[in-house]
Amino acid sequence: MNPNYSLYQLHAKIDAMEKFLNLDKFIEGEKNSLEQIRSYFKVNDWAYRHYHSQDGFMHFRIASNGCFTDEDVYYQPDAVSQFIKPGHVVMELGFGQGANLLYLARCHPEARFIGVDLSPLKRDDVPQNVSTYQQDYSSLAQFGDNSVDVVYAFETVVHNTDKEKIYREVCRVLKPGGVVVVFDYALAAKLETYDPKIQKAIALISKGGAAAMIESLEELNSHYTNCGLKIEQSIDHTRATLPDLKRLERKAAKILTRPGLAKLMFWLLPDQFVSNIILGYLGYDSGNAAIGTYHEWILRKP
Repeated sequence: MNPNYSLYQLHAKIDAMEKFLNLDKFIEGEKNSLEQIRSYFKVNDWAYRHYHSQDGFMHFRIASNGCFTDEDVYYQPDAVSQFIKPGHVVMELGFGQGANLLYLARCHPEARFIGVDLSPLKRDDVPQNVSTYQQDYSSLAQFGDNSVDVVYAFETVVHNTDKEKIYREVCRVLKPGGVVVVFDYALAAKLETYDPKIQKAIALISKGGAAAMIESLEELNSHYTNCGLKIEQSIDHTRATLPDLKRLERKAAKILTRPGLAKLMFWLLPDQFVSNIILGYLGYDSGNAAIGTYHEWILRKP
């Protein structure tokens, strides 16, 4: 689809929703405190399982052939897998429902895996080479300096306002030569360069997922290097996520293009569920217009 049409669509969607919804209530005030993040995932647990993966994968699919397939959910963990060797200590930040952690632990039974998340791992099938910690991963005080070989984080650091606090801790625990694999969202340009309607769309997308305001690619790259990490590779996967984003947009449109139904459902449903529907409605056009991007970073501690 034409990127300029998606830009037009973002403006039109904001104008249409403002006629029957108070959009400001979804973006005003603090939306990504630790408790709010924990609550967001609890409220949206059913939606993630129903619309993303029954197996607990919570990230977007990277469609290698331009079409949505279930197999594409393995792109991210497989990108990490290539760096894991027998005897390695591997840490996941924000393991969510545990799908990536358990998948990689079974693929590499001779490595040791550590998962850190605000919520506990609610699985009965946890391999013996997996340990989990229920805590904020911006502090990893119980882990020694230079003690971890590989760290990975999928679509989770975006929730945090102070990203450098996280990456300083990651750099501390990482062994020299160790690798960090990150998949996350970035704006193509700084927030203030966009017009007010697009800024509102970005805020709705950010806060709709209990995230901090999404930062630009330039800003995120600075965070990595400021914390002592070297950027070895940065890959833009935005186009490959569009089939998944389009799928979610169609589902959200069934509600948001019907003002009466939307008002009724939003009156009945929790705000954190509603804001996630709005995120789904706007996400495809943001990506297709090259405003919001989806990147893979390979970082290394010198």
